[in-house]
Amino acid sequence: MLYFKSCPKCATGTIEHNYDTHGEFAQCLNCGFMRDTPGAVSERKFKQLLGNWRNELLAHEQSLSEAVA
Repeated sequence: MLYFKSCPKCATGTIEHNYDTHGEFAQCLNCGFMRDTPGAVSERKFKQLLGNWRNELLAHEQSLSEAVA
């Protein structure tokens, strides 16, 4: 399934929720962001995961900017 303009990293990329021999994953078709997802996740839960990943990335970027300042 595709989620347009929902990438937690670049915010403009399309996230593809797919699976392969190693399990399910989410990948941005724009910037290459990739994370494994739990098996048989619902659409609602997947959107929550996207939000959680965005919050993690923002917190990490903020801690890096504070370390530089």
